[in-house]
Amino acid sequence: MGINFIQPLFLLLLLPVAYVIISWWGRQKQMPVSRKATIATIRSILFLLLVLALAGTQLLTPVQAKTIVFVVDRSASMKDDPRVLSFLREAIGQKQAEDKYAVIAVGAEAAVDQPLTIRQEVQPLGVDVNRNATNLAEGIRLASAMIPTNARGKVVLLTDGLETNGDAARQTRLARERGIAVEAVSLQQPNGDEVVLTSVQIPQRLYAGEEYGITVDVESTLATEATLRLYEGNREAGQQTVQIDKGKNRFVFSQKAMQQGFHRYRVEIEPRRDTVAANNQATAYTQVAGAPVVLVAEGHSGAASNLIQALEAGNIKVELRDLAILPKELEGYKQFSSIVLADVPATSMTDADMERMRTAVRDLGIGLIMTGGKDSFGMGGWFQTPIEEALPVHMDLKGKEQLPSLGLQLVIDKSGSMSADARGADKMALARVAAIRATTMMNAQDYIGVIAFDDAPWDVVAPQSVTKLDEIQQQISRIQADGGTDIFPALQLGYERVKAMNTQRKHVILLTDGQSALDDDYEGLLQQMTAENITVSTVALGDDSDRSLLEMIAELGKGRFYFANDAESIPKIFSKETALASRTFIVEKPQVPGFTGVGAWPTLKQLLPPVRAYIATTPKQTAESSLVSADDDPILTRWQYGLGRSVAWTSDLEGKWSPDWVAWGGNSRLWNEIVAWTFPQITEGAWKTTTSVNGAKGNVTVTMPTGGSLPQEMEAVVLNQEMKREVIKLKPIAPGVMEGEFETADPGTYMIQISQKNQGRVMASQTTGLTVSYSPEYGMPADGEKELQEWLSAGGGNQISKPEEAFGGTLPDKWDTQSISEWLLMLAALLLPIDIAVRRLQLPDQWWARLSNLRRQRKSTSADAKQQAVLTRLGEKRSATRRTREDRTDDQKVVSAPPIHPVGTAGNRVKPAAVKNEQAKENLEKQTQTQPDETLNRLLAAKNRKKSQ
Repeated sequence: MGINFIQPLFLLLLLPVAYVIISWWGRQKQMPVSRKATIATIRSILFLLLVLALAGTQLLTPVQAKTIVFVVDRSASMKDDPRVLSFLREAIGQKQAEDKYAVIAVGAEAAVDQPLTIRQEVQPLGVDVNRNATNLAEGIRLASAMIPTNARGKVVLLTDGLETNGDAARQTRLARERGIAVEAVSLQQPNGDEVVLTSVQIPQRLYAGEEYGITVDVESTLATEATLRLYEGNREAGQQTVQIDKGKNRFVFSQKAMQQGFHRYRVEIEPRRDTVAANNQATAYTQVAGAPVVLVAEGHSGAASNLIQALEAGNIKVELRDLAILPKELEGYKQFSSIVLADVPATSMTDADMERMRTAVRDLGIGLIMTGGKDSFGMGGWFQTPIEEALPVHMDLKGKEQLPSLGLQLVIDKSGSMSADARGADKMALARVAAIRATTMMNAQDYIGVIAFDDAPWDVVAPQSVTKLDEIQQQISRIQADGGTDIFPALQLGYERVKAMNTQRKHVILLTDGQSALDDDYEGLLQQMTAENITVSTVALGDDSDRSLLEMIAELGKGRFYFANDAESIPKIFSKETALASRTFIVEKPQVPGFTGVGAWPTLKQLLPPVRAYIATTPKQTAESSLVSADDDPILTRWQYGLGRSVAWTSDLEGKWSPDWVAWGGNSRLWNEIVAWTFPQITEGAWKTTTSVNGAKGNVTVTMPTGGSLPQEMEAVVLNQEMKREVIKLKPIAPGVMEGEFETADPGTYMIQISQKNQGRVMASQTTGLTVSYSPEYGMPADGEKELQEWLSAGGGNQISKPEEAFGGTLPDKWDTQSISEWLLMLAALLLPIDIAVRRLQLPDQWWARLSNLRRQRKSTSADAKQQAVLTRLGEKRSATRRTREDRTDDQKVVSAPPIHPVGTAGNRVKPAAVKNEQAKENLEKQTQTQPDETLNRLLAAKNRKKSQ
């Protein structure tokens, strides 16, 4: 047990406190000593308590228990080693009852598998981690963070020692600085015959017709024969049989660039003897220069036919693709210079397609154009989609006045089947997103109501104006899937709610994924609704939905029927329905667009033809509107989005809304100018770029031309196959050479856009790619025992082998601290009223004297006890002396003869010698008898004086 002070300097306050109390004592001349002593004592204790509280007084007790955190390597190279669990169980079986332990699993990241506990049972490892890499440093860091500061802690790693990420030696040193020991158990894995395809190298830029070589590097632990195959995309472009030697090997494929665009080459090897097949392929990219190509996608046949004719007349190559075969990888967009979406509804594209397209514009510099029609812009459900983000206009109408009010009633199925679809998507969550998105598109004068139903309907949002948007959206977000399905009562309640809304237009959207009874009077209900100008649209979600019933409801309700095969389309359908129900997006007003003078398209300076209709949108803040309507709605708008450019044409291209424009002589020339403006305008970088993989890190190296200076700023945007974006700054590593690295723990394709900047402006760019075909865990076998000992030695860790050593060994002493400052303050608070009472109350002096005497009596309790013991012993001695004297007197009376008195010379009698001796004896007895009596009298007198004071 000990005492510690958090702020020991506050103890210096005891000096002025003592000075104040002593000074006060000296000034109190008239106050009785007893009262003065009482006040000084109470006040001294009070100040002492306060100073100790300010100093942060703590009680220290030694910590006996140990805290051990096991870090288990669960990367692919460990192959789920069964020795791990047996080691844990045996080690934990050796711990003391008060000892704690935890288990952390490590792959590319670290995760807690079992939190700190004192129980003896060990559960099988179950937490999922990315097994494509090993980050032991992250495991040590997390384990150290789990060990409390005042605990006697240790980190025990169970690993093969092969780390691909992080710096385990550094984290070990940091742990030891905190007083945490780090130990490791070496679990080496058996290695078989291994052939690894390490890299494929190809020139970064090629020209059509150019011959070039593809270099293939192979490493092997044995000599064997193998077959190499080369693929361009998914087409086999070459094959050869090769002899593999032990160690490093290099082979070359000779090729000729035939097609322009961005190409991916993949090489596969098939050795006769091998252990792991995952490391038998690698990929590389190249760019074959050529004329630009425009990708065109139509929402319906003929939507872009006029545009295609105009572009081909201007010698621009066009590739018309069905929406179902849009590129499914980001690299597929790199072969195009621009993309045109002609009257395409959002429901015909997946969210992944939209994300890839948006990323291609922002990060790869590809152009994007959207043209109008009945299924485009807001009418196509593009609100709050990645494509809307890339375009220069908002799909909703912002700042518009005098719009017709809309009453929208959403009737949403919340039965248990809405929890997930066949693809694992949460249908209920997407339905909530759809409802919230619909409310966002509405204006303050609109009304919204939301009904959720299972076996019975209930109001989630009672009909109300869309003014408290946050509150409405919070209520919608609470809908949870549960129960059965009964459609008719919900639709009937929706009718009662929407007809009470005081709006110009009223619409109901019914969403369900189930079936319901057909004996209800749907026809009669829908007739009542249409009679009051209430329209109904339905959404059938999934193959289990009652499509025939929902089609009938939409037809009788004069709305639209949607079949959603996947839940992802629900938000886009609701956005489209909200736009259609408002009937304010399509503006049918023949007029000649006004030219604002913005834009560098010379054809716009001519006399322009009229357009008969367009879709109303809202221009974004930094967009440039070249053509606007009489209501200042944008008709032709453009802007820069990241590295790319995008354009919005809100009328159509096929002539239904703009027949005069299509027949106009400048139409073809204008569209060639618009499309060419969207082509990548940034100069292609003249530098040479190489990419490589080093463990779980990807490296990009840029070498400037000979004699060229390093740019002020150069960065690379790395995009993985999941569209996750990482921006890295390239740093000089040698004259004319810059380098950067990025995470490649997950196998897959990484697109890399390198940009040279000057004061934030992109001056040149270059696109390359890197494919991680397999995890670094499947690379060439290494000596894990050697690497483990190296980083343990560098970090100050130790290697153990026996389970009992996990909870054994000597750990640094730690102390458990318990603050008592609050208790001290409480005591001071309790003592303060007593201090005030003692100083303020005017008690008689005799009371203070009694109080002082009481205090003195308490202090002298032990002294009184001693005095009483002395008195008792003296009394006993006195009694014994009296008895002895009496016995002697009796003896003398019986034995002694009469004394003889001799006569002296003066006539007096002379005492003989015997008589003198007897008198001396009597005097001694009297003295012995008197001494205890006097001592006793003095002690009693002193005691009486103390009582009288």
